[in-house]
Amino acid sequence: MNATEERMAAVLSTRFKVERGAIRSESVFGALRFDSLTLIELGLALEDEFGVLIEDGELTVSMTVRDAARLVEAREAAL
Repeated sequence: MNATEERMAAVLSTRFKVERGAIRSESVFGALRFDSLTLIELGLALEDEFGVLIEDGELTVSMTVRDAARLVEAREAAL
């Protein structure tokens, strides 16, 4: 996992109570039992953590932690 993925894993484990051992780069949000509402909450948590805007619906149940990290990194690069 890269640094962004590690920070995201920390958010997933502390704010959403996902077991840390279950979080890998290739972990799919749906497999982690995230639904569309939880993903909106995750987007808000990532906005707080990284200072970037995540629109509702941008995070999906089929995305991996790596996919979400790339989205965050792209937003950070655009700042």
